[in-house]
Amino acid sequence: MKLIIGTSLASNPSLRSVIDQFTKEKNLFWFKEGNYSIDPSQSGILIHSLSEIKDMESVFIVVVSPDTQCHDSENKKILRIYERKENGWSSDPQSVVIDDLSQINALLDMNKYLGMTQLLTCYGKSADEFKGLILERYKDALEAIKNAKGVAVFNAQRLGEFVANSLKTSGVNVLTFIDNGSSKHGTKVSDIPVIPLSELTDKETPIIIATTRFSKSIAKQLKANGFNNYVPYPVLSLIDPELYPHEIPYIGIQDDFAQNIPRHLGVFLSLTDDKSREVHDGLIQYRLKYDAAYADAVADQYDRQYFDEELISYSEDGVFVDLGGYDGDTVEKYIQFGEKVYKKIYLFEPDKTILERAKVRLKNFDHIEYVPTGAYSKDGELRFSASGRTNGFFSEVGDLIIPVQKLDSVVKEDPILIKMDIEGSEKEALIGARDTIQRSKPKLAIAAYHFATDLWRLVDVIREINPSYSFYLRHYSETGLESVIYAV
Repeated sequence: MKLIIGTSLASNPSLRSVIDQFTKEKNLFWFKEGNYSIDPSQSGILIHSLSEIKDMESVFIVVVSPDTQCHDSENKKILRIYERKENGWSSDPQSVVIDDLSQINALLDMNKYLGMTQLLTCYGKSADEFKGLILERYKDALEAIKNAKGVAVFNAQRLGEFVANSLKTSGVNVLTFIDNGSSKHGTKVSDIPVIPLSELTDKETPIIIATTRFSKSIAKQLKANGFNNYVPYPVLSLIDPELYPHEIPYIGIQDDFAQNIPRHLGVFLSLTDDKSREVHDGLIQYRLKYDAAYADAVADQYDRQYFDEELISYSEDGVFVDLGGYDGDTVEKYIQFGEKVYKKIYLFEPDKTILERAKVRLKNFDHIEYVPTGAYSKDGELRFSASGRTNGFFSEVGDLIIPVQKLDSVVKEDPILIKMDIEGSEKEALIGARDTIQRSKPKLAIAAYHFATDLWRLVDVIREINPSYSFYLRHYSETGLESVIYAV
């Protein structure tokens, strides 16, 4: 990575540390701006145009005055940093948007963040090239599937059965299911026997890991028992997405990387603490390699999801809003962690059957208002499509009609915390809570895994509503599910 600094910013104190480091590494360029000059003793190469740079491989971070035009038509890896208050960034596909120049100091420790570093070196790659990186990683196992007499499918549940049927459709012989549940051993699923791993004696047998949530644990188990020809189900989705539909959180990963690396770097630099950047980096490595061990390495305890001990507080005057309340499990955690200290709770859940379960679960607690709608950017009804496997989504051709409301239409108090986990509708729900977020600046705990772009897009949406937030990222599972953006 190399740094280009505009001469008008040579004495900016926010840039002093990065200028010093990149000077020591001999990776500093000065971009001539108007009548501004640099001290003759200052190291670095002076340029008047980006066309003077012939290096097509290195990544160049450009920090110049917002009024400086420095476009270059050649295919160089050039990322320009803008402060959010400046004009021009929204129309610049290469823009890296931060809140203030001091956040550039996160570049000083980039060598610690291997995922972000690798992603930057891939800047300019196409979605197909990102897919190719993953397929190359699993090349031997994929080749073994082609040449073996048969394969095993690990997980004899719904996704496992689906995978087995899809494999048979594509002409692959499925020898057996493997499952850690002893009650299934000796049974059959789709006429295929279910056995424990200990009964699979041929270590060369290719194995498909047919679970998203526990892929890391199973991969570790397979390695420990001498099985190396295994493939996580999402890798098959890259080969044939029609036969093996993408699971959350894999939808659109390669397209996102091909189009939005500058946005990922912008969020990375803007995160408030080192832990958030470590989590972000682990999730980037996970997405680059389809190896759940990277996500697991940055995961916190699942029970604390939405309620990070250092970020969330409780008050006897507090109002908590749960968007996507399901059966009351998250509200129950809020009450427990807050030691029953709160003023009122709103629970939004459009499924009437599930909402009744929430009422039963929370029957011993008072001051809970149950809202039988989904949260969205408008009041009315929307059609909803259930995928049947992982989640659903709003669609013009959906088979279910769901009532929806803006949070602003329902909640008139000033909440201290809003939680959102609503099947990919978080962006719309944030827009529907605009007045509340602008007025009272509640803390926000937002699910950020339903779409690949959520890691940066939701931060942008919140900033547009209320730019005074600081952002943190936490993760709560051994795979790409259950990531949470906290706005504080």
